[in-house]
Amino acid sequence: MKLYLIRHGEAVSGSPDDMNRPLTERGEQRAIRAANWLSKHVKGPVSVWASPYLRTQQTAAPIAKALGVQIIDHHCLTPDMTPQKVVDELVNEQQDIVLVTHLPLVGRLASLLIEGAIFDQPWSPTEIWQLEGDVFSAGCLQNTDVWYPALEEG
Repeated sequence: MKLYLIRHGEAVSGSPDDMNRPLTERGEQRAIRAANWLSKHVKGPVSVWASPYLRTQQTAAPIAKALGVQIIDHHCLTPDMTPQKVVDELVNEQQDIVLVTHLPLVGRLASLLIEGAIFDQPWSPTEIWQLEGDVFSAGCLQNTDVWYPALEEG
């Protein structure tokens, strides 16, 4: 099974209402490019899970469209959640999943799933890690591919 971890795209900064901060134009463009990359890499049934925050929903929208699925809102993907809570939600899943979430959660989740320990992992806006394994559980996945949007921009 594959798990695609994505940090939301670049968002407008300085808003007092963090939950409703929208993507910048650059963030929107990178979300479209992320969707294009995923449409070439995702094979078979997939779910797209996203935090209910506006910027993650805006990042997930072109991805869900490109993959022909609906976005599933998951409160376990908000910035203040723990990686273990996400793993608890993932452990019984039997198909590939795209997760769109936030820092620091995305990096901590990646370290837990790959290393079995939680630590802060840097992550660029709209960066995607493709993880693979037999079960979505701590220490059971390996990183098999990465997409960095900045590399395409030269």
